[in-house]
Parts: sequence; C-alpha cells; structure tokens
Amino acid sequence: MKWLALAAAVVAAALFLLWREVRSSGASPAVVAPAAAPAVPAPRASNDIVAAKTLTPIEDDEPLPAHVLPAGVMSEDDDPGPIKKFSEPFWERVDEVYSRKLLGFAADCYQGGKERKQKLKVAFRFNISGGKVSVTDVRPVESTLNDPKLEACMVKAIAAATWDDKNMPDWSSSADEEETLVVRISTLKRFGPETD
Repeated sequence: MKWLALAAAVVAAALFLLWREVRSSGASPAVVAPAAAPAVPAPRASNDIVAAKTLTPIEDDEPLPAHVLPAGVMSEDDDPGPIKKFSEPFWERVDEVYSRKLLGFAADCYQGGKERKQKLKVAFRFNISGGKVSVTDVRPVESTLNDPKLEACMVKAIAAATWDDKNMPDWSSSADEEETLVVRISTLKRFGPETD
C-alpha cells in the first residue's frame, strides 16, 4: 500500500514539474499526457535498500598510497597560491600531504622482514618558515617493530626531513599539541618494490 502511495506521489510530482515546464516554455498541453507515462517506474529507483548500498562509504584505516591524493587535496604540481593560516586547505596540507611526505622519508630505512601490522608511532613538531618545512622534536611514542636500529633510522630520517612549500604561511606546531605519525610496515611497502 505504501508503494502505491509513493508511486502516486512520484507521478503527481512529475506531472506538476512537467506542467510547470510546459507552462513556462509555451508548449501545448497535449504533449503533457504522453510524457507522464515513463514516470511510473520511479518507485523501483527509490528503493531504500539499493540507495543505502550505493551510498555507504568504504571505511579503510590504511593511509592512501603516495600517488593517490584524498578528495580536496591538490598535488604539489598544482599551485593553489598562498594558503591562509588555519584554513581547511592549510590543515589538509599539514595533516594529509605532509604525513605522506614523512612516510616517504621513513620508508628509506625499511629493508624488509617485518610483519604488515608492525608499526612505529612518533611525536614531533612542524616548523614552517619562509616557505621551508622542517620537523623538530621527533621522539618515538610507541613501537611494535622490536628493532631498535630500524626505529632509530626512522626517527632520524623524519627529524632530518625538510622540503619547500612556498604557499604555506609561517607556522609552528605548538608544544602542547604535538603532531603524531604512525609508520605502518604495510604502508611503507607501498613506497617501493616488495622486499619480503
């Protein structure tokens, strides 16, 4: 019964919209009746179950590969011009783009032999001055790598990371709110050929 009511509502809405279109374009009303017939299959298209399946986002806790940018993030080749401090593009750059850059620096230390789920979490601060980005106060927070040499290499590589970003304003992470980065082995494998 609900489907019939829904179908009737869809047909009525379609007829109303068609009537408004015909009225504004000056066409004859005789054209209205045949055009309304195709609107009957509309209930099938409004199936809630189908819509829910097609609109459900895919959840993935893995970071994107280095060559794939999240929606709304521009590549380094695209010049967006000066970025306003604390704007959405500012935080996208700091949180997404810079994190991928740091993962690339850490990836140079990995030579294989670890499980996909092993990881190193580091805390640090960003410093942006005169279009140069650098990393300071890097320290390990948590590790499941069980490899002091690899951990030390990654911390050193992240601490030495620097690059140019002429569009970013001068800014430093506050000492109270350090940045964090989780370096997963599964993510590092995306930066180069498989070594295992």
